[in-house]
Amino acid sequence: MGFLKKLFGGGAPKKYVDTQGVYFYVECANCGARVRVRADKQHDLQNTEGGYEWHKTIVDSRCFRRIQTVVQLDANYQMTSHEISGGRFMTEEEYLAAEAAAIKAKAEAEAEAAEVGETE
Repeated sequence: MGFLKKLFGGGAPKKYVDTQGVYFYVECANCGARVRVRADKQHDLQNTEGGYEWHKTIVDSRCFRRIQTVVQLDANYQMTSHEISGGRFMTEEEYLAAEAAAIKAKAEAEAEAAEVGETE
């Protein structure tokens, strides 16, 4: 039985883990749009003494304003300091909670619009 599971990939699917990327979460100060940005460890980060540095101009998809960032990371790719203009950094938890709330609000608005359409 174990042989067949291995052969046909039975069991729960494995979650993909990105080992080559470092993720940052940013919110635009102008429009509040949230952006998830991936920095590739091999190509996007500059090697510095004891760590890495990342320079990035981020543009969201709502108001298209530039968000300038400079991030210092330690040797374990953990953020040690950062500078940002035109926005703010968010934690992954803040980002996911805000995205979930936005999806819920959109679904509620669509349901309400459908109800209004049915009563007419």
